[in-house]
Amino acid sequence: MTSVSLQKSECFTCKVRSCSILDTCGNETLAAVSNYKLSKSIRKGEKLFSEGDPIRGVCFIKKGYVKIELNGKQGRPLILKIAGRGAILGYRINSKHTYYSFSATAASDVQYCYIPNESFNVILQKCPDLKLQIINQLLDDLEIAEKKAIYLAHKTVREKIAEALLLLAEAYQYEIKRQSFKINLCRQDIADLAGTTKEQVSKTLKEFEKEKLIKCSAKKFSYINIQLLKEVVGNTYAPHSI
Repeated sequence: MTSVSLQKSECFTCKVRSCSILDTCGNETLAAVSNYKLSKSIRKGEKLFSEGDPIRGVCFIKKGYVKIELNGKQGRPLILKIAGRGAILGYRINSKHTYYSFSATAASDVQYCYIPNESFNVILQKCPDLKLQIINQLLDDLEIAEKKAIYLAHKTVREKIAEALLLLAEAYQYEIKRQSFKINLCRQDIADLAGTTKEQVSKTLKEFEKEKLIKCSAKKFSYINIQLLKEVVGNTYAPHSI
């Protein structure tokens, strides 16, 4: 992982805090995190960490997007989700899992805050509010993994791609901002997120456009009908914690 240290910033005034697990934490927790964290950055295409690497610390995504991936068949990764502003990665440091079970690759230039394991353990001991948020995050991620396994096994291509589009809309905060967005992913990346092929993605996106479910050009999405895509996916869709 190539990283560059940035100017230190405070959690109290950070705009990203409102969309992270720190949003409901008290001043003592925010002060502790501010004291221990280091600000870093990586470029698009670089890895934050790789599957099988030892977990050395916790990362809070401040700016940019990260692909959370598993090693897949025939050399293609399976993208589990897209992590954006406010996402926390590497927080399984107090469990028996001491190695990353997935990779994190920058889909764009990324700025993040990093806290080494030892420092994060100190914070958790002092700040029960953060510890509770970590537990909730683990439970959410477990539910996401279970649903991902179900839909990959039983969903049609159309349902899988609809699900992938909903995940992208969530990661790029489409429902909140209600404005067009340009994704940092190619058609192959969408295929890896959906568990299908690039050709099927291109074909299905054209079908969705004809049905007025989406409006897109290359990597830019100017309209996504969230409700209709949820109907395509069915009752197994659940928002991903990012």
